[in-house]
Amino acid sequence: MSEFPQAVENYLSQALRDRAHPLLLSFDAQWQLTEVSGAAGYHGLEQGGPAELVQQLQDLFLGLPLDQTQDLPFVELSDGRHAHVHLVPDANDTFHLLLLDASEEHERTQSQQQLGNQAVLAGLEKSRTLARLRQIKSELEQQRARLEEANALKNALFATLSHEFRTPLTSIFGYLHLLERGGGEGGRAQALQALRRNASHLFALAENLLEYGRSEAGETLLDAAELPLATLVDDLDAMFRPLAAEKGLALVIEAGEAPPATALFDQIKIRQVAINLLSNALRYTPKGYVRGQLGWDGALLRLEVSDTGLGIDAASRARVFKAFNRGAQHGGRGAGLGLSIVKRLVERMGGEIELDSAPGLGSTFRIALPALGATGLPALPQEQRRRGLDALIVDDDPDVAALLEVLLGDLGATTRVASTAAAALAEVGQRAPDLVLVDVELPGLSGNAAVFQLRSQGYKGGIVTVSANATEEARRAALAAGADHYLTKPLDFAQFARVVQSLGERAAPP
Repeated sequence: MSEFPQAVENYLSQALRDRAHPLLLSFDAQWQLTEVSGAAGYHGLEQGGPAELVQQLQDLFLGLPLDQTQDLPFVELSDGRHAHVHLVPDANDTFHLLLLDASEEHERTQSQQQLGNQAVLAGLEKSRTLARLRQIKSELEQQRARLEEANALKNALFATLSHEFRTPLTSIFGYLHLLERGGGEGGRAQALQALRRNASHLFALAENLLEYGRSEAGETLLDAAELPLATLVDDLDAMFRPLAAEKGLALVIEAGEAPPATALFDQIKIRQVAINLLSNALRYTPKGYVRGQLGWDGALLRLEVSDTGLGIDAASRARVFKAFNRGAQHGGRGAGLGLSIVKRLVERMGGEIELDSAPGLGSTFRIALPALGATGLPALPQEQRRRGLDALIVDDDPDVAALLEVLLGDLGATTRVASTAAAALAEVGQRAPDLVLVDVELPGLSGNAAVFQLRSQGYKGGIVTVSANATEEARRAALAAGADHYLTKPLDFAQFARVVQSLGERAAPP
């Protein structure tokens, strides 16, 4: 290769010297500094002298041969700068150390390394982000699948409920039309029985939906009272016998030994359990019989419902008590809530449920329920009634108020009605009644607030709070406000009579 022109050589030499800031240190064989030339000022030798630098370089080349060319890149000097250090041997064991400034190059290298590190970190972060995005995508897909399933269940539920509600409503409206047209006593009694039967069916459907919604809203209230076993069995028989006859099925609903008066149960919930089990049995039994047995065994109340229906295989039995499960049996319609509600109610009452079933051999549900705690209310004999009891009804629903007037009238009470809490407070201020029945949900001041004001103003009479909210929390709130008793809608008329009787006896003069 030919040499550069002299002008280029001179320029190149000067440019490299200006950039490298070369410093040449010459030494003898004993590391005695003999000459310094080049950019001594740049390397700080004019201020502090070469001793510190010489010592550092001597330590750097300790153990290395000094008669051979050496090249040590990026040596960090004592002043913090970096240099390429070259050892060049000379005659008579002398040698030279040439320092070329490498600070800019070192910074560039560091910058590139930093960029490389950042690229690696960015790659790792990108990988983590992609993994997280894949996880989020998977979770969203699962959530979408659950939402689609829930939407499908909702659509199926509403479609089923439309049928479930319309059937008894058709019967109710039809028999109401017959009653309006008039008819003999036999036809009137038949119509009233049909109305009662279908209203009970609607009540069971509504209670199923409400019970399903109560799981997140709070604990279900238990109404402990004596269980009229024979009446309950007769009601169930009247409710389901027409359906069994329509399908050509034999139906047997038997009452065993009645529990003692001291053994108390929640009649509404037991009725709801029995209705669900009998309804399911009739729905999934195409031929044969359905049998229900309810009785006291001396320690527990036992309910058994058996049928000769389709039966349930082992795999389906594991999910038969889950909500919206409609795949365990085929050939019938239903909301898929009944058995899940049965299990929930049984457990709420402290009981146990068992299922024996096989495909083609029918099913048997067995339930055992312990008695609940005592209510402390005396039983009301059918012929015993309190005469002259003055009662104030506080309810903004005129139909409910009218019903309470009839019930209280049957118990021998005289009644007044107020549709708001303010009107009730005014009525009590004019003439204090023996008993106040108050709804919780009133326009303006709530029923609980009205009860609290009555007690604050010195009212000593009996107060019964009536509400559609059947939760323990609602009961505690009403009692804390000052009520003596808390009853839930729809009313259990026997329990209502006992409560009124107990408060009437308290109000009677000694």
